[in-house]
Amino acid sequence: TTIWLSCFQLSMQMKNNLRIFGKKKRFAITLDNESKASLSMQIKYCLDKIFFLNHNIKTASIYYPINNEITPFGFTKYFKERKIVMSMPVVDIKKKSMLFRKWSPKDDLAIGPLGNLEPTHEKEIILPQIMIVPMLMFDREFIRLGYGGGYYDKSIIKLKKYFQKEKIFFITVGLAYSAQEINKLPREKHDMNLDYIVTEKECLFKAY
Repeated sequence: TTIWLSCFQLSMQMKNNLRIFGKKKRFAITLDNESKASLSMQIKYCLDKIFFLNHNIKTASIYYPINNEITPFGFTKYFKERKIVMSMPVVDIKKKSMLFRKWSPKDDLAIGPLGNLEPTHEKEIILPQIMIVPMLMFDREFIRLGYGGGYYDKSIIKLKKYFQKEKIFFITVGLAYSAQEINKLPREKHDMNLDYIVTEKECLFKAY
């Protein structure tokens, strides 16, 4: 037990150090016009692949970018064209969890408890089949480093269980700058693999 605790504490300390480094590094990243155009192409390539393999997608979630997170709004046009119902996460600090409420580009947003912008509480709750996920870092094993609250991991676990039970398709797409890649992230049991990772340079996906 003592050895396990030491390993756990070491992993937590490594993650905390990486978060500090990751925040500083991400804050300094900018994309030129060529890279922005390339990001749009990679998003389209990723979604074309997802929709080619799965024809019954009705819902999706994106996030409102803060702290120089890479913008996910390249997904919005594609989802609108396919009449996908879009949503954004709404954070519940007390329960340390997230709900996803209906969103469209014309909607007003409220400031959430973590400083994030989110749909107002009268908006309908949506269960997204495609979840676009922000991050501080990622590796080629499809592990992401978030802020440490576990909000996305918990939501992914719940939605995976629900959609598996209903035999409905569910997929996660991490979105990041290519400079956020790291060789290997420390991993814990609750860390959920992503299915795809999109950067301005490429679309990574698992070979099944």
